[in-house]
Amino acid sequence: MNSLGLFLKKKSHGRQRYKKIVYQHAIKDLRRRFVMLAAIIVIHSIAMVFFEDLNWWQAFWLTMTSASTTGYGDISAATFWGQLTTIVLIYGLGITLLAQIASDYVELRLIQRDMRVKGKMEWSTMRDHLLIINTPALHTERYLKLLITQISNTPELEDTPIQILTPHFPDGLPEELREMGVVHHTGDATEPGKLESAGVDKAKYIIVLSPDSQNDHSDSIVFDTLHRVHETGASAFLLAEAVNDLNRDRFRKAGANAVIRPIRAYPEMLVRSLIAPGTEQVLENLFRYQGDHTVRIDVNLSNVTWAEIVTRLIQENIGTALGYENEFGNIVTHPDTHASITARSLIVLVGDDTNLPSGSKIKALF
Repeated sequence: MNSLGLFLKKKSHGRQRYKKIVYQHAIKDLRRRFVMLAAIIVIHSIAMVFFEDLNWWQAFWLTMTSASTTGYGDISAATFWGQLTTIVLIYGLGITLLAQIASDYVELRLIQRDMRVKGKMEWSTMRDHLLIINTPALHTERYLKLLITQISNTPELEDTPIQILTPHFPDGLPEELREMGVVHHTGDATEPGKLESAGVDKAKYIIVLSPDSQNDHSDSIVFDTLHRVHETGASAFLLAEAVNDLNRDRFRKAGANAVIRPIRAYPEMLVRSLIAPGTEQVLENLFRYQGDHTVRIDVNLSNVTWAEIVTRLIQENIGTALGYENEFGNIVTHPDTHASITARSLIVLVGDDTNLPSGSKIKALF
């Protein structure tokens, strides 16, 4: 096949061709029919003034009631030329055009709805939105629902518009997500022009998700996306997921303001990094033993204030108290500073090289 044939074949399957031929063509048809109907109304009104000796308002009123087939009968054409003009312009052309306009309008609305649902619309009026690029390969709907719910429940983000750029929902987002006010744009961020179509330069936050949290190759896709976002000059806060920790520095050099592991069970970590950058590192460390991590120290304490516990553990270079287990077996976090507590164990954030003392030694400190 020659180059011209390849070009035509490529264009025939593109979204832009669908939008230009089907959507824009329908708008032009509707506008043309409106102009023709307006011209018929003007000509008929003029004819009624001259043939029926009506004033301009009466002529217009007669034209509109005739074109809409209302026919009140309060005013009607009585002369031969007036009746002939009405037959030719209104009955022959006007009513037909009006029916076509109504049909085109309904069809256009259906096309617009289909394009919105299937992500073929460009949300050009969206500003200061949160743009989510890519979607997880596994349990996609469940994760997105958890993530959007967490975003909606965060006061700093609850009113932020959300758009998803992904090729995974060609037939439309799940109804639950649409009901939450989420829109999407169908496409791959690595394709030319897709980021611009999603309004990447107008976004306030951008999240680049890893397509496969178990495959290091996903980092290549994320890196490519970050590079393309950077090329657009976008000023949004940019968060990226990295499967391999060794790629974190590369992502930051590519423009990422924060980098986090793709922990699918806890989208809260991702949301927290948006509104409080840096907390993602602390939260990630809580999920691993290397580096800073949490431990449980079994120790019975009573009539001790929380301030005393926190201060003493820091002074003894043991760690930072995060919470405790009370006498009823409930875990209490961040209690009142001067509250006198009774504890069966302490939850403490310690470093990797901390020599953890026994419970009896810790009890002796108080």
